[in-house]
Amino acid sequence: MSAVTLSLVGAGHRGAESYGDYCLRFPERARVVAVAEPDPVRMQQFVDAHRIPPEGQFRTWEDLLAQPRLSDALVVATPDQLRDGPVVTGARKGYALLVEKPFAPTEDQLDAMSAAITDSGAFVGVAHVLRYTPFYRTVKDLIDQGTVGRLIHIDQTEDIGYWHFAHSYVRGNWRRQDETTPMLLAKSCHDLDLLTWLIDEPATSVSSAGSLTHFTRQHAPAGAPARCTDGCPAAESCPFFAPRLYLDRMKNHPIWPVTAVTRDTSPEARLRALQEGPYGRCVYHCDNTQPDHQVVTINFPGGVIATLRIGAFTGSNTRTIRLLGSHGEISGRLDTGEIEVRRFLPAAGSGVQDWPRWDRDALGRSGMPDDETWTISAGPGTDPDEAATGRESDGHAGGDDGLMHEFVEQVQQWKAGRGAALPTELRDAERSHRIAFAAERSRHSGQTVGLTR
Repeated sequence: MSAVTLSLVGAGHRGAESYGDYCLRFPERARVVAVAEPDPVRMQQFVDAHRIPPEGQFRTWEDLLAQPRLSDALVVATPDQLRDGPVVTGARKGYALLVEKPFAPTEDQLDAMSAAITDSGAFVGVAHVLRYTPFYRTVKDLIDQGTVGRLIHIDQTEDIGYWHFAHSYVRGNWRRQDETTPMLLAKSCHDLDLLTWLIDEPATSVSSAGSLTHFTRQHAPAGAPARCTDGCPAAESCPFFAPRLYLDRMKNHPIWPVTAVTRDTSPEARLRALQEGPYGRCVYHCDNTQPDHQVVTINFPGGVIATLRIGAFTGSNTRTIRLLGSHGEISGRLDTGEIEVRRFLPAAGSGVQDWPRWDRDALGRSGMPDDETWTISAGPGTDPDEAATGRESDGHAGGDDGLMHEFVEQVQQWKAGRGAALPTELRDAERSHRIAFAAERSRHSGQTVGLTR
């Protein structure tokens, strides 16, 4: 089949480095033929890389979508608050759509966008990429195969990492709820989507607690100035000291998050950006409003409960999961890809043994020492199609490429009139987003919030 053609709205980090980069590596599958990007530097870099002629270059999404349909599909990777216009217009113009998460920043916008898309009958996928990782697909298979019996509880954690949280949610673009989206939706709608997918039921109620606890003025070190570059007396002891992060520890790191600070990644440009821009501000003297830790408890039919913990105060930047079933348990860590399965039955061939310490295994861990236990390695690995390029498929632990492979394949089916379906269609995104909105209402009210749809 011929390559799927794409028009891209938003050539920023996700647009250029995930969706655009995929097309450069797999030109036989997909290619970008048009782009809308208001930033002239980003635009020039993108059109040069993809060899897009002048007639495919637009400053705004309105200009692009004013044209007759230019491609098979439209990828919408704008800032959170600017998604509704290109999504609704693109659906009405007959494009297949891939929309960056979160799909909508407010519940009112979600309702309006969903209604418009339903009316148009458009084929829409939402970029909840973690469903496409080998790690979470393995977890899903283990559940569906009944490996640990009936599912009882899932505990999902997202360790944002102290530096990442300071970068994005204290100094960066997502620091204020009133200007973007709640941190839970912006960062963890992936996790809420995973929970609804793994449990495969609509949630019935949600409760949540969390607050902005640490990144406030009252916790600023004595004498700390408004900017780290203005001679902070706590520079040596503060883990959030910007020059150490962006100039020293990331000295040889010319991509995100440095490119969010300055696209010129030379030492001189970095220092100037810290002296003048938002990423050099003291984390205790910013205008941030996002909570720095939060817990969400979600109830599902049949008594299944899921908990999600997200927070800034971790050294790691990854996700972990633990599932409790009637006949076993599963635990795993996304960054290593390691999954441990334990069934509450003796391993085959273990026989009846007189254990010196009956409640400890060979490693000294508590529990029946002859329980059937095994470990699965489900890391992102290397995509066979990328072997020639030598590029590791590790965007979102392999999820970025997995999503694009699936989207391109389904668009081919859609073009051929054979029916198409993505694991993360609009109805699935609606479920996770409504949980997030309900969780925020619960966090502010202190009350459990019921879900009716």
